[in-house]
Amino acid sequence: MAEDSRIPQIRPRPDQLPGALDPLGKIRANIRSIRVMLLIAGSGGAAIGVIVWLFFRDLAGWGIFVLGIGTAVLLIDAVISWREVGHAVFGRRGRYGANTVLMAIMLIAIVGVLNWLFFWLSDRPDPMGWLRVDTTATKQFNLSDQAIAILNSVDEPIRANAFFETNTPQGAAAWRDTQDLLNEFQRRAPRGFEIRLIDPDLQPNLAVEFGVTTDPAIAIEAMDSRRVEVILGDDPRRGPQVFDETDLSTGLLVVSQIRQKGVLFITGHAERDITDPDGAEGYGRALQAIVRDNYVVSSATVQELGSILLGAGAALPAVIIFAGPQTDLIDVTGINEASIVAEYLRRGGSALFLLEPDTPQTWRDLIGRYGLTLGSGQMVDTSSFVAPSPNFLQIKRSNGQIPTGHQITDPIDVLYMPGTAFIGRTVDETSVPLADDGTPFIRQTLLAQTTLSSWEELGGSINFDRDQDIPGPLPVAVAIEAIAELNQSPQVDQDGAFIRTNIVVIGDSDFGSNSFFSSAKNGDLLANSVNWLARDFELISNRPKTRVFRELVLTQTERDFIRWTGWLLMPALIGSLGVAAWWRRR
Repeated sequence: MAEDSRIPQIRPRPDQLPGALDPLGKIRANIRSIRVMLLIAGSGGAAIGVIVWLFFRDLAGWGIFVLGIGTAVLLIDAVISWREVGHAVFGRRGRYGANTVLMAIMLIAIVGVLNWLFFWLSDRPDPMGWLRVDTTATKQFNLSDQAIAILNSVDEPIRANAFFETNTPQGAAAWRDTQDLLNEFQRRAPRGFEIRLIDPDLQPNLAVEFGVTTDPAIAIEAMDSRRVEVILGDDPRRGPQVFDETDLSTGLLVVSQIRQKGVLFITGHAERDITDPDGAEGYGRALQAIVRDNYVVSSATVQELGSILLGAGAALPAVIIFAGPQTDLIDVTGINEASIVAEYLRRGGSALFLLEPDTPQTWRDLIGRYGLTLGSGQMVDTSSFVAPSPNFLQIKRSNGQIPTGHQITDPIDVLYMPGTAFIGRTVDETSVPLADDGTPFIRQTLLAQTTLSSWEELGGSINFDRDQDIPGPLPVAVAIEAIAELNQSPQVDQDGAFIRTNIVVIGDSDFGSNSFFSSAKNGDLLANSVNWLARDFELISNRPKTRVFRELVLTQTERDFIRWTGWLLMPALIGSLGVAAWWRRR
């Protein structure tokens, strides 16, 4: 047996193999190579088709065509290799693989159902807050509390008829942006909010019916009363945001006949220009902020205010604003502007005085009726200022400069005020007269002040002179609640209640200008003051959000790196890990 095992084994030549000369046998011998080639070609074609369809939109049709050819090749390979396919599917490994695929399909199905459920719940009217989370810094995708309050006050269904031309890229982008905004109103409307897109070129009769002569436009329609308010949008070529939340809120107020309160900027004394949106000294941004709070803002002289006071049944403005007056109040025969303003305040009006150190004396006398005086020099604070100017005050809550307990300043932590005058008190709190029920004629509340290291600089240089400069801390903003001037008697309304007057005096008008309105919380101080004076206390803590445009600027090299790493790096990495795992298991 050992000798037989040492006999060399002679292998037959290929032409001596059974069936070697049979053509059918040759086909069977090479059929495996054909199947492998079909598998590679079909898989490659399908992969290339998917890549072209996903990333080259101009060649999407060709991508689908290549994907179809690759899929057909794979099906042909499966038919040829039906034994191997059957073994792979119904064998032990096939059963394990089928189990894995089934579990993956079930997981995807569960995730899909949950995703649909949460989307359906969030799209319902007035969804729960935890269902929709806005992660942007300014919460630009959620409605403000003011808009939600307006929606809750509407007592009938609303339809928004949106007139857009969407056949251009700019128009389509503007409609998508507007549609997102309208969807938010629809979700929050308790009594129904329908959205209808209308192409004014294709449906000109509807445009004529609603009085729309230009687009984009939205006709807010009250479904029961049939009242309509048309809102015109900005040019879509300037950007996709052609409408904002305030536009729709204003339209809802109009069709619901909810009267908007009026805010009047007084002119005629070289005050700030509210029509200037870009100039450093203008008050255009302040105007926009007040309009965003759904006030009707206009300007008028004191004489025109007097005409309003004389008008029978005329609605008085809720707030009047004096933004940095530089000339005296007029006092000529038949016209005494100080008396007109005083009469407006006695009737329960509210006023915001934004004054400067060089404010004329007649304005000082006017606020003196309520126990206040205005400093003549700029405040200097060597502990809290914006470098390098000690007269550019930095008012910080952390320094104790913003007391707590008042609705105007409770949401505020930092203010910037350049060239500020102090607001002094001419009467002691204990000496203020009291009404019969114990209500003080005047209640003064400190809003902001300087630090201990401050003084009113009356000289030419920033250097404390104890003989003439007044040391701090000194108030720079004061709020007043009054039922009468110091030397007057309180007035009562038809119900016997005291007629109350609210006044805010701030020793600076620069803080509200276009240059500094967006610095720290300057804009909030001005807007909160208007809200408090108009007695819209719920608006103070809910400032309207600002949409911020954040643009990522990349070079061509950076764009190519992000593109190709996103397309190829991660798939190649995952594929390499899969091949490595397969190789180890072999």
